[in-house]
Amino acid sequence: MAALAAELEKSAAPAPIRTRVSVLMSTYVREKAANLEASLESLWAQTELPDEIVLVVDGPVGADQESVLAAFGRRGGIDLVLVRLPANGGLAAAMNEGLAHCSGEYVMRMDSDDICQPDRVELQMAYARAHPEIDMICSWSEDFFEDGSLTQMKVVPVEHEAILRALRWRNVLQHSTVVVKASSLRAVEGYRSEYGLLEDYDLFVRLAQSGVRIHVIPKVLVSIRSSLEQRQRRGGWQYCLKEVRFRFDLFRSGFLSAREFILVTGLYTVFRLVSGGMRRRLYVLART
Repeated sequence: MAALAAELEKSAAPAPIRTRVSVLMSTYVREKAANLEASLESLWAQTELPDEIVLVVDGPVGADQESVLAAFGRRGGIDLVLVRLPANGGLAAAMNEGLAHCSGEYVMRMDSDDICQPDRVELQMAYARAHPEIDMICSWSEDFFEDGSLTQMKVVPVEHEAILRALRWRNVLQHSTVVVKASSLRAVEGYRSEYGLLEDYDLFVRLAQSGVRIHVIPKVLVSIRSSLEQRQRRGGWQYCLKEVRFRFDLFRSGFLSAREFILVTGLYTVFRLVSGGMRRRLYVLART
């Protein structure tokens, strides 16, 4: 009788609640429909499907992208939530609007032209469930180029303290590899646009300062589409001035010491102002 009672109690126990994950991404008019299609296809090919994809359409897009969105919306298996903005407002605004529509306990970032490896969701969510004390899980990544250039692997520190030391010198975390607790992201009020293209670096530092614990899985889980044009955008006087202001604010907040601020600001001022070709070669050294 005791064995029967135990069996009945076991069968009556509720099934464990599956941790929900929302993929947060955006697209805009200049994105290629083929890139968006490949990106979404890589999510539907996951060994563990995400619960939903919150895709912000950042301003009107062409018929080719609309066709891709309609096709995946009919596909099933993953809830595709489209959030449409009347005009393009940039990545930070799009991410904050999308975050308001994410229902998962975890938010997984991805850009509309990146490719997830098939086991990305499975591996990152398995780590998240096994280590609830870790708030943000990233991974290694690789850059690939449409012109046929060799892929470039981005290897970064794995453990939290090493990641923090590295973040004082440069942004070692790849935005498209991030899985973060939605509560942690909302606690720092999401993204800010005041530093331009440094919105991801700014977010990571603010998360770290808020007490978020970070871990990096030492495996390539995302392939990042890259180009010379993208790297050339990360240079020039305007970008440089925003970066100097960003690092000064890091110094004022206590994240950087005076010595670190002087050294890293000087190095990056030179880096942002050199020619595009030289900057590309320096990127290769920094990312390998």
